Amino acid sequence: MDSLKQHIKTWLSEKLNKSKPVEVISFYNEMPVHVRISPVSIEEKVVGWKGNPKIIPAVDQTQAFYIPFSHPETKEQKILSAGVLYYSNDYIETTLPSISIDPRFRRDTVRIKVSDLKPVMVQINDGKEIFSVRASDISEGGVGVVADKGTFALNEELMLNLKFPNGKEICNIFAKVVNVEPLLPDKKYEKAGISFLSVKERDRDVINRYIVQRQKEIINEFRMFAD
Repeated sequence: MDSLKQHIKTWLSEKLNKSKPVEVISFYNEMPVHVRISPVSIEEKVVGWKGNPKIIPAVDQTQAFYIPFSHPETKEQKILSAGVLYYSNDYIETTLPSISIDPRFRRDTVRIKVSDLKPVMVQINDGKEIFSVRASDISEGGVGVVADKGTFALNEELMLNLKFPNGKEICNIFAKVVNVEPLLPDKKYEKAGISFLSVKERDRDVINRYIVQRQKEIINEFRMFAD
């Protein structure tokens, strides 16, 4: 067994033996949900946890949760991830946590999922054609969109216009495709991460106001499901 895996198991075993809870994080519509839960069993590849109803809506979407961890020797702060195998209000079963590579913990800006009922529309000019798609998520630094496979190329430069549900519009945002990945299971579609390269301050304010309002909507929705 590698040393990091052994450190993680030892740390969890200490928490179990002392009945001490662990901070875990999951995401609901891209917003982090923090709770504290205790491990109740540890096997070679599986960990059992005492359930907490407050995290269930987030786990239902994410199918994983994340755990802040301080390496006992180097004291380096890391984020562990655990895939959720089973969950209920009373009990959660996950894979043994390992080092997370989830990009959400490396972002400098808040990213939220856009409402399906009140979409943010993204008009894209790639120099060859102009077309519109719905935003799947948005932050001050960029936007995620879903389109047919082959629509975007990595490092492709674009000009964007954004239209928000309240009627506000932002025009002529210079942007670049920084990530393209297929959407499972059929892989007919892809999600592109598009980074804003140039945003005016007043336009940034429009984005931030939308994010704050959307956060309030997500919190209210989460509370409804968690109660």
